[in-house]
Amino acid sequence: TVRPLLARLAGDEFTLFFPDVGSAAEAERLARRLVLAIGEPFELHGHSVDIGASVGVAMSPAHGRSVEELMKAADIAMYRAKGRGGHQHCLFNDAIAEEHRHRLETEKALVDAVQRGEFVLALQPQLSLGSGAVTGAEALLRWNHPTRGLVRPAEFIAIAEQTGVINDIGDWVMAEVVAMLASWEETGEGLDRVAFNISPRQIERADFFPRLRQIFANAGVGLDRVELEFTETAAMECSAAVLAEIAEVRREGARIAIDDFGTGYSNIARLRKLPIDRVKLDQSLIHDIVSSEQARNVVQAVIQLVRGVDCELVAEAVETVAQADILRAMGCETIQGFVFAEPMMESEFLDWTRHASSEGRSAA
Repeated sequence: TVRPLLARLAGDEFTLFFPDVGSAAEAERLARRLVLAIGEPFELHGHSVDIGASVGVAMSPAHGRSVEELMKAADIAMYRAKGRGGHQHCLFNDAIAEEHRHRLETEKALVDAVQRGEFVLALQPQLSLGSGAVTGAEALLRWNHPTRGLVRPAEFIAIAEQTGVINDIGDWVMAEVVAMLASWEETGEGLDRVAFNISPRQIERADFFPRLRQIFANAGVGLDRVELEFTETAAMECSAAVLAEIAEVRREGARIAIDDFGTGYSNIARLRKLPIDRVKLDQSLIHDIVSSEQARNVVQAVIQLVRGVDCELVAEAVETVAQADILRAMGCETIQGFVFAEPMMESEFLDWTRHASSEGRSAA
């Protein structure tokens, strides 16, 4: 009789081999028992310790016949369990296999995309609800895929972040924004300021802020021409050293914005200590404000919170005039969204700004 086998692969990864499991249901029951057992607190040197486990399950012959095939399938399933928050198990299946294949293809394609210059920037204007003037624009990344066309960041940014390709993409975005601003300065077109997003992975790099300054200095463009957007979660988790760097580039002229506010910590005590100029309300807060009193109350509370830290408020993804009217009444200063203008390529954006300037366009 072959007994179950337990082996440590590396670090905190282990594998369990059960020779006599007859069904997927039985395998999942074993996995659940493992997760629960490992999650039980235990005492270590007089201290109570809690740990957890993510378990991937693969079975022969459905998921592979060799040890290597089974280990690979179980590993993929284990990372799916981790991605769901951990402390649970996941049974390998065809859908997971297809998703993993697609992920690997995307990883490789992203590396190739940087080398081939397949990324482009779209520009979406921002409107002052008080004056109706165009006050700025956000540069939004798009992947001009050779077969899929324009791909939005939601479909590839997470993979780029996890693989580190985001650093190369981020460098390209910075260089492209700077080149665009330098061109506008020469021609007297465009806007005075453009915002763009900074990935959490980028600001972890020790050379990020020196590279930022160098790119702008080489092009003769001042930092006062840009607004750097950090997600709420990234900003709240910044180290003291990174916050000091952010504060320094802000003193040098860059505006600092917190993006996707309302999806993370929303910690007022922490927020008031951040060196920021603007807070951007996440689209999830805006979506139901016309139909839901509860949604309006939440947005009003967030607006009051932001006023307490003396920051300008921007509402993203505003899609209707009714939403814009409610936000104006609540005291929101600036909006960005389809109600005003969709993201545009640079040439279209410049044509749009010329027309908006000559006609005094206001969509809200």
